[in-house]
Amino acid sequence: MKVELEINKKYIEPEIHICNNKEDDTTRRLRQTVLEAVDGNVIAYDGDNSIFVRYSDIVRIFSANKSVYVSTDIGEYRIKERLYEMEEKLDGTKYVRISNSEIINIRKLLKLDASLTGTIKMYLKNGQETYVSRRYVSKIKRALGI
Repeated sequence: MKVELEINKKYIEPEIHICNNKEDDTTRRLRQTVLEAVDGNVIAYDGDNSIFVRYSDIVRIFSANKSVYVSTDIGEYRIKERLYEMEEKLDGTKYVRISNSEIINIRKLLKLDASLTGTIKMYLKNGQETYVSRRYVSKIKRALGI
């Protein structure tokens, strides 16, 4: 197997290309390994069951009832990490804090409603709605480029 590293200013973010003359078990395993290494995951709990939730599957992370939860397209799960710990682990270009108790994945954002005075209502792709607290309005505008 040949591995190369190319540093060039034409790339805005890192790219990984897996090249072969056919798709086989090796290329599939290599692709899955790269995805898992780059994406990361968190252990979440659904009652007594523990599952791995990939960071890219997270729609939002929020605290309620003295616990922290991750919300995905298929459900909500409790996690052991604190909100600030998740904020440190996640990619700041994809995840942004919108209040003291919530972080959202901006790639899962469907639309914004800024008609409310001083705040923004957010509609997420999984059907949930949430609000940006007034302290974080300028931060979310910067993150979204508005």
